[in-house]
Amino acid sequence: MSYLVIARKWRPQRFEDIVGQEHITTVLENAIKLDRISHAYLFTGPRGVGKTTTARVFSKALNCIQGPTPIPCLECNNCVEIAKGSSLDVLEIDGASNRGIEQVRDLRENAKLKPVNSRFKIYIIDEVHMLTEPAFNALLKTLEEPPEHVKFIFATTQPNKIPLTILSRCQRFDFRPLSIKLIKQKLIQILEEEGITYEEDAITKIALAADGSLRDAESILDQVICLARDGRIDSKIVEGLLRSIEKEVIRELTQALINGDERESLKILDRLISEGKDIIQIAEAIILYFRHLLLVKILHKEELKNILPVAEIEILEHQAKQISKEEIIFIMEIVMEVISRLRYSFFPRVLLEVGFIKICNRARYQLITHVEENCAEKRTKYTPDNKDNIDGEKHNRENPDIREERPPFRKDNLSLEEVRKVWPEIIEILKEKKMSLASCLMNSEVDKLENNLLTVRINSQSSFPTEFLKERENKMLVEELLNQKLNVRLAVTCIKGNNDRGEMSKKREIFKNPKLKKISTILNAKILKVVEEDESRDSGQTDRKVQ
Repeated sequence: MSYLVIARKWRPQRFEDIVGQEHITTVLENAIKLDRISHAYLFTGPRGVGKTTTARVFSKALNCIQGPTPIPCLECNNCVEIAKGSSLDVLEIDGASNRGIEQVRDLRENAKLKPVNSRFKIYIIDEVHMLTEPAFNALLKTLEEPPEHVKFIFATTQPNKIPLTILSRCQRFDFRPLSIKLIKQKLIQILEEEGITYEEDAITKIALAADGSLRDAESILDQVICLARDGRIDSKIVEGLLRSIEKEVIRELTQALINGDERESLKILDRLISEGKDIIQIAEAIILYFRHLLLVKILHKEELKNILPVAEIEILEHQAKQISKEEIIFIMEIVMEVISRLRYSFFPRVLLEVGFIKICNRARYQLITHVEENCAEKRTKYTPDNKDNIDGEKHNRENPDIREERPPFRKDNLSLEEVRKVWPEIIEILKEKKMSLASCLMNSEVDKLENNLLTVRINSQSSFPTEFLKERENKMLVEELLNQKLNVRLAVTCIKGNNDRGEMSKKREIFKNPKLKKISTILNAKILKVVEEDESRDSGQTDRKVQ
C-alpha cells in the first residue's frame, strides 16, 4: 500500500473527530436529527481548518445507508466511496479550474439527473470565490430552487469575493483558526499513535508555526519525522526545518533593545544580515518575541504553558521584569511601522536600524509622544472660542479626572510682552528637543495675542518655515512648551513675514502718534506697509509715508 501523508491518514471521518469547530458540527448534527437540512451551505475560514473535511463528513451523514444520520457507519459503499473521493453522487469541484459559465451550465444540466446510488446528489465546490461573475449568475436560479435530490456545499477562504446574491441563498458557517493548545493535542495524539517520541517544546514550536492551520501543522510534522533519524523529535530539528532565527540570538537582540544599547543591537543586526537573514524575517521575529514578553506580563503561568514552550517561560519572565507593558507596546508599534514600510523602502536595513535607535532611546520618544497626546487632548478641550479656556476652575470641576495632571489657569490676563519675553527661551528649549523646528523659528517674532490665540510671524522669503510650524506635531510641541512656561492654554498660528526685522518696530513707532492712532481706531484701519518717500526733491528732505 502506498504511503499516505499524515494530513490524509488522520483526516476526520466523523463529526466527533473534527477539532475546534464544535460550533459548526453541533448545528449540522442537529439539522440532521430534526430533518431541517438546507439545500445550500457556505463554509468559510482560513486554510487548513476543516472546511472540505466537514463537507465530506456531512456528505457521508446524508448519504449513509443508515441515514441521514449524524453518525455515519463508515462501512457502507456510499461512506467508503465518499472517503476515497470516487462517489458518483458526491462531486468535488475545484472552483479555480472550473470557474467559467460553460462548466456551471454543465453542472445545472447534470443536477437535474437523479443520483446513481445515493439519497442526494451533493456538489462540493472548493474555492468557490474563484468563479466568474457570469458563472455565479448562471448558478443563481439552480441554487435558489434546486431539485429535491441536490445539495450544494461551498467552501472558500475569501467570502468577501462572493456576490451577495449567492450569500443570501446559503447557510453560512465561519470556521475558526485552531488554538495552539488544540493543535498540540492533535499532534501529540498522532505521534503517540504512531509510536514516535518527542519533546513537548518541539511540538509547541510546530503549533506556533502553523498559525491556526491544523493541516499546515501536520505537513510540518511529516517533514520533521523524516529528519528525526534517531526516531525522536526535538526543538533543534524543528528550528532547522523552519529556518527560523535562533532563539538565543533574538533573545540577545531583545536584551540589547531593553537595555537601550544601540551599539550592541546594531552589531547583532549586522551579524544576522551577514548570515543571510531577511530584514522582514528579523523584524517579525522581534515582534513575536515582544508579544511573548507582553503575554508573560498579562497571563498566568498555567495559561502560558498552553502557548509557550515551558523552557522559555522563565527566561521571558526574567526579561519581562526589566520593562513595562507600556514600553513593550511602544516598541511593538515602532517595529510594526517599520514592517509596514519595509516592502516599499529602497533602504530596508537603514529603516530597521533607525527603528532600533528609536527603541533604545524610547524614553525621549515616548515623552514627545506623550506631549503630542496631551496637546491633542487639550486642543479638543480648549479652543480660542471656548470660555472654558479662561475659566480654569470651571473646567477642573467638569473634568476632575485631569485636574491634577494640568497646571491651574492664570486668573490674570496674559500680556503680549510676557509672551515675547519667554519666546527666546522657547527657541532655546527647542534646540535640544527638535533642532529643525528651532532653526525655522530663529527669525520669528510674536506678532499678536487675541483670545488665547497667539500669532507668530516668521520672517523668511521661503514659505517652508511657516508650513513646517503648521504641521500638527510641531505646532503642538510649541503650544505645550508655551503652556508649561506661562500656565495658560494657548493655541499657536503662524504667518509669513519678510526679512526686514525692523518692519514691526516701525509700525509700533508710528502708532505712538496720537492722531494716527485715533484715526486708525475710528476707521478700524491698520498699517500695511511703511515706505520711505522723497516728497521734496529740491529740498532733499525725506519723509515716511504710511500706507
